[in-house]
Amino acid sequence: MTNVEEKNQRIFWAIFMATFFAMFGETIPQSFQPLFIQNLGVSAAVITLIYNIRNVIQTFLRLVAGTISDSLGRRNMMLFGLALFALVPFIYSVATNPYLPIVAMMASGLALSIYFPPSEAYASSLFPPEKAGEAMGRYHMSWAVSSVIGPAIGGYIASSFLDYETIFVFSGVITCIGFFIAWRYTEDDRDLSCPIPPGMLIRNTFSEFPATMKRLFSNKKVIVACIAVFAHSFCHWGLVTFIPLLGAEIGMTEFWIGLTLTANALSIAISLPIVGKLSDRVGRFLPIVTGLIVSVAAFALVPLAPYHWMLPILNAVLGVCAVLVFPISQAATMESQKPEDRGSATGVWGMIMSLGGTIGMFVMSVVLSVASIQWVFYISAAFTLVSAVVIILMRGYFD
Repeated sequence: MTNVEEKNQRIFWAIFMATFFAMFGETIPQSFQPLFIQNLGVSAAVITLIYNIRNVIQTFLRLVAGTISDSLGRRNMMLFGLALFALVPFIYSVATNPYLPIVAMMASGLALSIYFPPSEAYASSLFPPEKAGEAMGRYHMSWAVSSVIGPAIGGYIASSFLDYETIFVFSGVITCIGFFIAWRYTEDDRDLSCPIPPGMLIRNTFSEFPATMKRLFSNKKVIVACIAVFAHSFCHWGLVTFIPLLGAEIGMTEFWIGLTLTANALSIAISLPIVGKLSDRVGRFLPIVTGLIVSVAAFALVPLAPYHWMLPILNAVLGVCAVLVFPISQAATMESQKPEDRGSATGVWGMIMSLGGTIGMFVMSVVLSVASIQWVFYISAAFTLVSAVVIILMRGYFD
């Protein structure tokens, strides 16, 4: 291994660990966070809207963040995002009304928007172009691994030892570790960045947005990849909200809710390195369609499960389905672009993913205002089925 390869490996693992700790702190409260907000006097429909705040922010900012990182430097954008991640749990820890959770969701949306596009582009740049699938599979495993242990640990502690507020403080401390890892072990990459000044680039980003979209979407593979990730996020992004609400309704403890969320994350962590490499060999179409079709059955069965132990199994299946869709669609997007355009490409992909999650949560909020939580999963199954049919009809776009 050459010195350059060794340095790239070191930087990649620094990004990996920074993402791990940031997401570990983010996922520890997942099993009880919707219940915590509900205890502040908020209905299930309004909780869905509060969670959707960060989706709305991501929809508008991911493209901008990805493009600006090409000028300001991906490391600088990552550090800013990690600092915001660390702030979020501390806001929850002092919340006594629904307004601070709203502020926390805004900070979380900013953190996700600012951190992930540059970190994805940075991690991808450390691998050869032909290994885009492997790079994204390994990268996404960072937050998947943290999501495996975070909800279960948080649920166990909440049901056995500590109150919600104390656990939020603990989560904030964990998240701070990610910031210090990135600050210490990644390198300033501004010398490889676009020479356009940031202020001008921001103006250009907005003025050239229609042309950027036209250029990227002139590639048919980008179109079908974005449709796939839209379908994924429309249904899957709400699981961390709807699983706890469903679990509380059927009498599950925080620990069982945490196990259910952990099962999803565990299957994602196991699948990511396998599916990424597999898609490099068999192509992007087959994994994406398989993930969508299997999701249809899993979503439909969740509200029908007669025993609590069945929910972790079904959520694990949904985790595998998620891996078959979102990192593969991202790889399809990035491999269709030149290396210097990957920041914009992953920004567009992330914007479409966020748009799907945003619209999905708005739709489900309306559903919850007139129907039970079970109908959220039935509608997810129906939407995924329609999306799978559309993707099958567009198979030629993968060629």
